[in-house]
Amino acid sequence: MSSKGGFRSDIQGLRALAVGLVILAHAGFRTAEGGFVGVDIFFVISGFLIVGLLVREAGESRRISIADFYARRARRVLPAATVVLVVTCFASAWFLPFVRSLEVVKDAVWAAFFGANIRFSLVETDYFAQGSPPSPVQHYWSLAVEEQFYVVIPVLLLLVTVGLRRWGHALPEHADRALRRTVLLVLGVVSLASLAYSIHITQADPAAAYFSTPARAWELGIGGLIATALWGRTPRWSRSLTELLGLAGLGMMAVATLEYSAATPFPGSAALLPVVGCALMLAAGSSASAPTTYWFRWFSLKPFRILGDWSYSLYLWHFPVLLLARAHWEEPGLSRPHLAVTLLLILVLSGLSYHFIEEPFRRGVTWRPRLRAIGLYPVSLALVVVSAVGAQAWVDQQIAARDDNPAITVDDYAGDPLSKDPAVALVEASVRGSLDDRPIPGRLHPDLADARESIAPLGECDYRTETRDLCAFGDDDAARTIVVYGDSHARAWGPAFDEIGKKLGYRVYQFVFSGCPVNTEVRVTGPPKEREQCAEFRDWARGQMKRLDPDLVIAANHYFPGWRTPDDDQFRGFAGEIERLRGLVDKVVVLGNIPVLPQAPSQCLSRREVDLGDCLMRPVQAQADAQGRFAKLATEQGVRFIDVHRWFCAEDRCPSVIGSFIPFRDREHISVEYARHLADPLARALRLR
Repeated sequence: MSSKGGFRSDIQGLRALAVGLVILAHAGFRTAEGGFVGVDIFFVISGFLIVGLLVREAGESRRISIADFYARRARRVLPAATVVLVVTCFASAWFLPFVRSLEVVKDAVWAAFFGANIRFSLVETDYFAQGSPPSPVQHYWSLAVEEQFYVVIPVLLLLVTVGLRRWGHALPEHADRALRRTVLLVLGVVSLASLAYSIHITQADPAAAYFSTPARAWELGIGGLIATALWGRTPRWSRSLTELLGLAGLGMMAVATLEYSAATPFPGSAALLPVVGCALMLAAGSSASAPTTYWFRWFSLKPFRILGDWSYSLYLWHFPVLLLARAHWEEPGLSRPHLAVTLLLILVLSGLSYHFIEEPFRRGVTWRPRLRAIGLYPVSLALVVVSAVGAQAWVDQQIAARDDNPAITVDDYAGDPLSKDPAVALVEASVRGSLDDRPIPGRLHPDLADARESIAPLGECDYRTETRDLCAFGDDDAARTIVVYGDSHARAWGPAFDEIGKKLGYRVYQFVFSGCPVNTEVRVTGPPKEREQCAEFRDWARGQMKRLDPDLVIAANHYFPGWRTPDDDQFRGFAGEIERLRGLVDKVVVLGNIPVLPQAPSQCLSRREVDLGDCLMRPVQAQADAQGRFAKLATEQGVRFIDVHRWFCAEDRCPSVIGSFIPFRDREHISVEYARHLADPLARALRLR
């Protein structure tokens, strides 16, 4: 589209560049690690084309038809997006572990409602979901951002058009000028406010910022501002200036691609580089001299125009195909032959999708009537929801097929020399059962499908929400008190101490804050706000412990590799915090961290055609070494250290199922059910009974 509404071949090349950068980044090419900026390029192009279309409609007819707008969007967006979601639901159920596929069907429904960005923002900011593999439909977040933007902007432009008509700008010579100025003002204010918010929220909460429509709206707004400024105009810039502007824009996008990485706070001010670069290219391409420039002719070559035509389908198909290929070949990074096959499959599917889905719906007469096109929205939702329900039912059936498989018991290996401690003996028997390749037991605790959600409850006292209430667990009428202090790993032990409190007569308080370990040092990772909250929480918790004067304080936390360099700061900070606790209370016990596994047991257990032997794992050695250092420091500070390794592993092997329990909810947190199971052995180890 030119400023007068004509076809712009360079924009198709720019689309090809954007989708190519995204695919290269997601495929794992290190030189294109910053290729995620391709999404930002898409946003600018979208704003340029769609807002430009609306402004042109308002200028030509003095009106904007919202119904026609959404009919066009439905024909353009829904058919291909729906087909990919439906296929991904069933393909995920077949190729992915059951627990992952159950999450994917939820993600697909959110995506069908154009709420994927909300869904993934919640997941990314959920402490207990961090580190989980990405969803095959995670890339739908950008589609959700666009559609949410286009819920608001057409209405704003309609109000501008109606207002100008009522204020007397009816004559063409006045109306066009007034329309341009007013749209530039309104869209400029929206874009500036969005950019300011984006910079703020990216610093405060980068995970939430990445998927945020308010933090991304300015990128679409920039495209709209360029289109509005150029509406009805063809700049007469010299060929040299046009060449320079285009190359400068291309260079800015190249720098972002080559220099940015997952560690770059984004979007925020960093997004200005690719966004302004794309805006420069769009503006330069509107010049009368643009077709004579080298970059314009290069971007207009037929291969780039074809990829630009296919760019929407390429974007939709590439991510699920890449993730499912990695799952199928069990390769975190695909080998070169497998990557070549995967990229070829993406190309073939995208070409078929463009010719047999996109084009018939967008240009065919069948879906041309407005009401019929708008009717695609409920049809799309129904297809995705039915597919999600069907895929989930199939997965549930696969899990239920194991129901008759028996759990492992100590009696199964009564002839072997097992520990006299029943809890340890069950672990040893479970290791032997795994080595014997026993089938995965049915009726697990927690249920395999719910393992990820087995998170220790905190009631009204989740201190990450900045509450400062006190919640008593265990026996809230008891005179004796236990305090559990630490991060999410301390929290995971909460159900065990709740059971201990009820059985032995203790009030239990959980002063736990996920990501905030027992340490005088402040973590350098995480948003600044969380680091400040962690320091404030520690000060508050110490004050509460001094006031409560508990009979026992349990300190437990995770080792955070790479927290600081050298790691000595972390261990020094741990020793300092234990020393502070000893000055506040009479008795402190350090509870060692549970082993950290290479993957979540539920991920392995939910693969098709696996047995317990396939899911027998060795713990991560770096974590085990760190616990040895914590133990030494605790002893030097004069407090007991309880090594919990024996309740999870034997002979340096950790079974994914202990008896009928899934002991881990993820790689490193105890499941609620197994924590309760360990209440008695934990009480004995603490000499409480």
